Amino acid sequence: MLNHLDFSTYLLPQVFIILLISLPLHVSKINQILIAFGLGLLADLFASTPGFHASACLWLILLRMWILGRIDLKEQQANHLQFNIKNISAGTFFYVTSILVLFYHLYLFSLGSIGAIDGYRLIITTMLSSALALLIIVLIQYITLRKLGE
Repeated sequence: MLNHLDFSTYLLPQVFIILLISLPLHVSKINQILIAFGLGLLADLFASTPGFHASACLWLILLRMWILGRIDLKEQQANHLQFNIKNISAGTFFYVTSILVLFYHLYLFSLGSIGAIDGYRLIITTMLSSALALLIIVLIQYITLRKLGE
């Protein structure tokens, strides 16, 4: 949806990745990979990109598994909790989400510019899009928690 809002040529936030980032912690690795691939293919269908989102979503979920494997979340996994601001500390959530959002945008935009890579434009687009996407994701998290009355 945000792809069709013409903010600027440098602002192309991909907010749908919050669905991957906030997957419940108890979901098996193979199911996470299948969900990421399916969501990426769906995004590719709507954006008319030849596998860019599917590839980026797969790498995002692999990076998520690697990062979360290094954080002690055994209690949250045992209780079948989602990875969100309520269940994880806000600092940890923001740190992990920032890394994943930045990685996703850098990977996606570098794939889209293969053959004509403009380093300056790639960095600016990645940073601005990631910042806006991160802001929207954090707002969604807080609005969701307020609506749930928590």
